Amino acid sequence: MRETYETSKAYEGYEGYEGYEISHERICAGIEREAALCAEALLHADPARPVGTCPGWTVSHLTAHLFQAYTWAAGLVETRAAEFVPPHVFVAGADDDRWGKHTGTWAEYVDELIGVSIEEAASLGGAEARARWVRGAADSLVATLRRAGPDTDVWSSVGAGGTRFWASWGAMETAVHRADLDLLLGRAPDTVGLSPELSLDSVRFWLRAVTAPGAEAFFGPGFGALAGDGESLRFRATDATDEAYADWLVVRTPTGPVLAAPDDGGRAGVTITGRAGDLLLLLKRRVAPREAAVDITGDARLLEHWWTHVIV
Repeated sequence: MRETYETSKAYEGYEGYEGYEISHERICAGIEREAALCAEALLHADPARPVGTCPGWTVSHLTAHLFQAYTWAAGLVETRAAEFVPPHVFVAGADDDRWGKHTGTWAEYVDELIGVSIEEAASLGGAEARARWVRGAADSLVATLRRAGPDTDVWSSVGAGGTRFWASWGAMETAVHRADLDLLLGRAPDTVGLSPELSLDSVRFWLRAVTAPGAEAFFGPGFGALAGDGESLRFRATDATDEAYADWLVVRTPTGPVLAAPDDGGRAGVTITGRAGDLLLLLKRRVAPREAAVDITGDARLLEHWWTHVIV
């Protein structure tokens, strides 16, 4: 596992992450709003029920993951971490005998660490206590982000962005996992109702994250298949007030996917157009391409290939 931690340094010096037009405060308020919806959904979700959009996870896994995600981000921002600090330091204590010498992949490490918080959640009692546990961790993150402001230097997985990175990351995590719970409880994908403004921020954040140098350190082995010879995918959000902030071109190069200049969009092999929330659910593999509320023009096989390999 230590080797995986070290690979995170590959992000250092990356200049592709930039500020967003949405304010820091609106992102923080969005986290609060989505976290409240998550907590409400947890009141109605059986902890043992499998989460179809998170293969291998139950509601208990998802609950523990949310708690750990908020706690890790809050810890990094609160301590003004200048370099990568693994989640267990904030979640399970700095037990290097168990965690610091973990030899598995990042995904295996995260799954094992989740087990610690699953046990903690089980000891809390009923659904209301578990919902308060998650909501409390979210509130702590938001309070920490507000105290720090948007421009404080903090390590992030793309090497730049500071507290602004962690605000956008927290908003995306919360919104996507709220969608997981809503879908689990029977809501149709196109009625989940993700905020257009926050979804736009999250789509932009996610595409920059997966095209950052060294991104493969945080994804599965299938991510390597996204290298290519110039194949390209264009994503366009239809509900943005400014189209300049809603058009992204991803090009598969021999060294991996990169973001190209928006004015190169005419050469896309496939173009995916839809509301920002629907694009987010597609990009985060919550809805398959053939079921997503988006329009696809061009070679749909390029999107299927991307969707199959980006997180596995």
